[in-house]
Amino acid sequence: MTRMMIVDASKESRLLMKDFLLAHNHNVVAEASDGIEAIEKYHSEKPDLIFLDLAMSKLDGLSVLRKIRFQDHTSKIIVITGNDDIKIFEECTRLGVLAFLTKPFDFTDVLSAISFSNEMTVVK
Repeated sequence: MTRMMIVDASKESRLLMKDFLLAHNHNVVAEASDGIEAIEKYHSEKPDLIFLDLAMSKLDGLSVLRKIRFQDHTSKIIVITGNDDIKIFEECTRLGVLAFLTKPFDFTDVLSAISFSNEMTVVK
């Protein structure tokens, strides 16, 4: 079973995502509300898949994405953000995110992204 982590500054957003994932028989092993906590929990929990919001305190999501990808280029990350700036999208794509979901999103898009991540084989 895929081990997932949800990173979002909004407690409500994390709860909605967690409830949705659990209802679809997914394993949520960690949650983080800021960038520093996200890095720490990534290293302690070693999730297979990360849902990462970009707007956070202490360390923004794009910085978290860069740090995680630098330390582990095989990490699987799905960005979920309210920012639809094309430059942000291009940077996330360059950094190898599996999907870029813009808020508000349809939860069927989340399931599609998970399905895609399960099919992905990351080559070292």
